[in-house]
Amino acid sequence: MEYNEKSIQSKYMLVPRTLVFIRDEDKYLFIHKKKKDSFGFEKLNGIGGHIEKGEEPYESARREIFEETRLVVENLSLVAIVIIDIGIIPGILMFVFSAKYSKGSPISSEEGDLLWIHKDEIPGMQNIVKDVPFLIDVIEKNCNGQNPKFIKYLYDENEELRIVI
Repeated sequence: MEYNEKSIQSKYMLVPRTLVFIRDEDKYLFIHKKKKDSFGFEKLNGIGGHIEKGEEPYESARREIFEETRLVVENLSLVAIVIIDIGIIPGILMFVFSAKYSKGSPISSEEGDLLWIHKDEIPGMQNIVKDVPFLIDVIEKNCNGQNPKFIKYLYDENEELRIVI
């Protein structure tokens, strides 16, 4: 199949990423990003990153968890698949997972410092990636075994996030 500029502009081209929210009772593990070139620099976010060539999303999520926390998590649950239209090609395809913390001590990495935050504190936080409270809500409403939500993020002319479910 031959692609031209017009056909490429009308199709989604997406960079795949994973994002994992690890839960221990009523707390979630967050990373305070300290790498200047990473998304969410100086903000709190879940654990995650790019899917490497040859990986599928679950492999990527486990690798990112280990790289950023040194934890091994067995029970990952895919809760959402998000298409992020950032207005340029490529966009982002994000696989959002939840995981239950089982054992071990999380260890901070060069990616950032780790901290546990109670779920009730998350909605009012200022130093957090903008969509995290929404994603935590999706996780809280998800029942194990339920199909993942399909979500689309768009940005308006004022660069404000608009979420479509």
